[in-house]
Amino acid sequence: MSMSMSISGGSSTCGPLNPKTWVDSSFQEEDLCLYFGKFRVNMDNSKQTETNTSSPGSSSNVSPNKPQQSEACSYTKSEIGVENSHSVPIPLYSQDIWRGQSVNTGGQFLGSNNLNGQLFTRNGNAYAGCQSHDVTLTERSGMYSNNNWYQSPVILNDMGNQSMFSNDSMLGSSHIARLAMTQSGSQYLLDSLLTSRDPLITNMIFEGVFDCLFEVMNDSHGHHLFGKLIQSCSDHQLRLIVAKMTLNVQLLINISVGKFGSKSIQRLIKVLEISPLIDIVIAALSSAFEELMTNRTGSYVILKCLTVLDTEKNKKLYEAAVKLCITLAQNEKGCISLNEFITNSKAPYRETLMGEVSSKSKFLSQDPSGNFVVQHVLGLHNPLYSEHICLELRDVYIQLSLQKGGSHVVEKCLNSSGMVHVVTVLVKYEKLCQVARDQYGNYVIQTALKTTKRANSPLHRVLISKLLQNRNELVFGFGRKVLTLIDNGIPLD
Repeated sequence: MSMSMSISGGSSTCGPLNPKTWVDSSFQEEDLCLYFGKFRVNMDNSKQTETNTSSPGSSSNVSPNKPQQSEACSYTKSEIGVENSHSVPIPLYSQDIWRGQSVNTGGQFLGSNNLNGQLFTRNGNAYAGCQSHDVTLTERSGMYSNNNWYQSPVILNDMGNQSMFSNDSMLGSSHIARLAMTQSGSQYLLDSLLTSRDPLITNMIFEGVFDCLFEVMNDSHGHHLFGKLIQSCSDHQLRLIVAKMTLNVQLLINISVGKFGSKSIQRLIKVLEISPLIDIVIAALSSAFEELMTNRTGSYVILKCLTVLDTEKNKKLYEAAVKLCITLAQNEKGCISLNEFITNSKAPYRETLMGEVSSKSKFLSQDPSGNFVVQHVLGLHNPLYSEHICLELRDVYIQLSLQKGGSHVVEKCLNSSGMVHVVTVLVKYEKLCQVARDQYGNYVIQTALKTTKRANSPLHRVLISKLLQNRNELVFGFGRKVLTLIDNGIPLD
């Protein structure tokens, strides 16, 4: 077979390729060098020679002469595909990533990259990716073709239709996306493509996964690729990602509440930290604040914003938190997220949130979930808000002491700066022994005895005296614990 055109040139350095500069009638040697594994080719109808200028895709820096080349050939004739052709360059990447052999039924050797010897049909402007001088350039095209890729039935079958090759586009968006959602495929794209920081490759992968962006973000393997991809994306590409995610708030929620989708959003927030695009993301998250905060996984996205971004950028999130504070406090999962939100908040919004909880502490303390938020605010040991809560609860201390959640709130009050308000109410209560005999109340009394002694308060003796007036009542039930504590001596710890 003869070449359809003559190729020659000097030893110029291979540079980046621009598909738009390719025409059917002219090829540059430096372009062919890059995608032939830097083989210089001088061919006509009567003479064919090759010299090697060292290639990262070949196994040695010096190409053997013609007699030696047949001896050094590591592939059979059926693998090469043409009986009289020379051997292809050693594959750049291991064939293991394709989970099977790469020889199709026609004897054509197909590899993991163009340097591994893919054979493509050339229908328009394309890059050469052939491995033999016996290849007709007008019939073959290469890796970055603007046309359809040649598909190997064997590879497509072995990959479960997750090959990078497609008849739909340059690499086939659906196939790249599916490749990204496999362990070997994701690792290949990460190690072999994105690490090169080549904008052309980044754009290729971006276009390949964009149509299936949500699926890739939510995939156990795909989210790794997404996290690396956004670090290499241009501002325009990041804008497209943000626009697609925020166009439908429900889709954003669905991603954020997924295990791997949540991680993908958090990585995006980190990448957009200093970009104006973060304002669009924050606005979308604030509109879905309640749904995210009442989901344990979704709340991680909100909390990531607090740890990465400054107060001004998180303004809409803080405003949503203040507005929904009491609603979230009454939710079984929302109360946990709200506690973490308050802890990670910055002034002045942290004080605003604590003020909201303090003002509603009487109601929240009796709520199965809300009492945890009140306890959390008391545990932050802010004297102003601790005092506020203790004064707010002074009419319900006895009632709270007999409740499972409420008794914990009272104990927190006893360990705060507002301890005096609680003990004053207890010593004035005529049926204090009934509280001491209660399954929850006895813990409140024990805590009161310990905290008053630790503070060396005169209320300590008053409290003991009040309890011992009805000593016989403490002999039974949970009151025995209180009596034992008094008789054995109250520790200071």
